[in-house]
Amino acid sequence: MATMVKKSISCADTAKLLRSALKAQFPNDKFSVRSDTYAGGASIRVRWVDGSYVADVEKIAKRYEGATFDGMQDLKEYQSDLVYFEGESVPTLVRYGSDFVFTDRDLSPEYVEQLSIEAQKLLDEHSETAGQVFALNERMLHGVGLPTSFGVIDHPYALGWNIVRFLSHHIPPKGA
Repeated sequence: MATMVKKSISCADTAKLLRSALKAQFPNDKFSVRSDTYAGGASIRVRWVDGSYVADVEKIAKRYEGATFDGMQDLKEYQSDLVYFEGESVPTLVRYGSDFVFTDRDLSPEYVEQLSIEAQKLLDEHSETAGQVFALNERMLHGVGLPTSFGVIDHPYALGWNIVRFLSHHIPPKGA
């Protein structure tokens, strides 16, 4: 009877596995996969421009997390996964070296323009926002965030940016 093998995979090697999995699942996207180790643990950051939706990438990426965090208890717990490696008949209990995997999808100026046109159409459809001109400033475009003086809904820029972010989860870039 075969016994289960246990294996720890370093954060850098976990990043390599994740990069390969993303490339196989999303061959048309170019991902930046970077690992970082520090005193309190390790993490991987995945970045890409336009391309696949965040939720789809996270379905793959989150499989490579070696820990969970419960904010209610301020508790980090480690987790392992059963993995079948090629040529082996017994699964291996794997502990990935990255505690967490973070994903960041950037939007190109061309894609933002495409989404801005759609956002303007949505603004024009509602009486509260009809006639307001939709425009994004550089701070919003590069992810710095909305100025704190803007409300979430009561300012056309804020409303427009929320619409663009929403649309980016539902409308693919042209040519994708």
